[in-house]
Amino acid sequence: MEFLADLGEFVGAIVGMVTLVYVMRATRLSGQAVRDAQRMLELEGERDERTIALQERRQATQVAFWPVRGEVDGGFQWGIELVNSSDAPVFGMELSRSEGKAGKGTAIPEIQASAKILPPGRYFFSERKRWPIHVEPGKVLEPIPGNTVYMASVTFTDCDGRGWHRGVDGHLQRKTEDDLV
Repeated sequence: MEFLADLGEFVGAIVGMVTLVYVMRATRLSGQAVRDAQRMLELEGERDERTIALQERRQATQVAFWPVRGEVDGGFQWGIELVNSSDAPVFGMELSRSEGKAGKGTAIPEIQASAKILPPGRYFFSERKRWPIHVEPGKVLEPIPGNTVYMASVTFTDCDGRGWHRGVDGHLQRKTEDDLV
């Protein structure tokens, strides 16, 4: 009889150890599942943040500009062509280009221009005008590549009230609350 009692204790101990091994393995697997779920939540959150950032930049990325020369407003001029290809106007637009010198020493005049509202379309800015000149869709202006001295910088507010700055290097940056004050 004692033998059967010892055998029962032995079998009980083995079953307990096997159960313990399974519980430890299940705990480890559930911990891994929790870590995987947390990582998936982080990835989803990052994806959502990227989507929101892309949507916030949607209109701002459709405002582009570059140096040009051509027949504008009745005469040959050098200046900046700005295109707002979005479906909405931008507000408080300010364009500026510092005075400089071209590669052959030709003076590049300063441009300071602004518009309280700039509807979708093509515009020309030069040192001769403080306000943008609307450029007809079929009008050809020759781009001036290869010299950043001719470039300008632009600040504006999109239709959702977000402020933006695009520098002479073309980099688009959202303005912070501190920049707007």
